[in-house]
Parts: sequence; structure tokens; C-alpha cells
Amino acid sequence: MEAPDRGESDARLVQEARAGSEKAFRRIVERYHGMAYAVVRGVLRDSSDVEDVMQEVFIKVYGGLGGFRGEAKLSSWIYQIARNEALNRTRKPNFPEAPIDDAVIETPEESRPDAQFGRKIEREYLERCLGELDEDFRVVLELRYMGEMSYAEIGETMGLPIGTVKTYIHRAKIELKRVMGRREFADSYKQRDRS
Repeated sequence: MEAPDRGESDARLVQEARAGSEKAFRRIVERYHGMAYAVVRGVLRDSSDVEDVMQEVFIKVYGGLGGFRGEAKLSSWIYQIARNEALNRTRKPNFPEAPIDDAVIETPEESRPDAQFGRKIEREYLERCLGELDEDFRVVLELRYMGEMSYAEIGETMGLPIGTVKTYIHRAKIELKRVMGRREFADSYKQRDRS
């Protein structure tokens, strides 16, 4: 995933989008889609509702640009919308849980069925492990590695000092390693019982 281009200022993009520029709004979406996706996925975990919520997030962003006063950073404002929309979805009755099937652009070697199956298993395993982490830990890992955000950007987005962001990421990695180790031990124990 390519890092978002921050060359054009958020204030200018907001101003142009308010004036009706579809191009400016598209740039806002491109710039903050990865961050919003990481936040929504961090809350919903591996729910199939992630894409639906993402559409709602950017519908709300578009509808709310007129009232955005710029007192907070645009990234923080979109972060709050994404988080609130994801939390609202979890409160709906019969909240379904299903793994996400990410679209992957493949080279011919990667298109072999066994390679596809292996990647799917690894992705599902990682999602289950991430699902066992506290929400803040999930979100910082996903913002850092899926959203490709810097520590400073994560701090601005979540309203945290950089030191706290670094601490969260460090602790989240330790916790994820612990969860993965526990799952691998449990899986090997189950396989031993079957033999």
C-alpha cells in the first residue's frame, strides 16, 4: 500500500470539497481510507460489516464537511467518525461475525490454489489473534501496519502523545506474540490428542 500523499493541505481539500469539488473529496478519501479502515477493522475485528461501515464513514464525512470547523485535525475528526460508526454497528442486534476476504493482486506464481489457501489460512489466523487484543492495541497495530501511519500521525489521530503510541505498539506486539504462542500451543496439543 502506498503512503498517502500529504502534499496538498487538508484545509484546502476541505474548502474545495465544500465548494463541490469531487476531486478534492476523492483526495480526502484516498488520504484517510487506510486509517479509517484500520480503525473500523480494529473495532469490528474480522466482521463482514467492515466495508458497509466504511461506506457509512465516508458518507458521514461528506455530509459533515460543512460543519467541520477545523478545531481538530481532519485525521482526528475522521478517526472519531470511523470509531463511532464501527461502535454503532456492534450495538445492532444479531451482529454477525465472518472473516474478511481481502482482494489480493496476484502474480502468476501466487495464483496457485495451494498458495492462495495458505495465505487465507494465515490471514484468518492473524485476524483471530488480533481479535483477542484490547481495542487500543488492535487499532494502533492496524493503523501502523495496515494504515502505514507514522507514530506522530497515529498520535494525532488518536489524541495520544507519541510516547504513549510507542508504548501501545510495543505492548501490542508483545501481547500479539503471547496470543499467537498460546494458540500454537493449543493447536499442537489438540493435534497430539487426535493421534
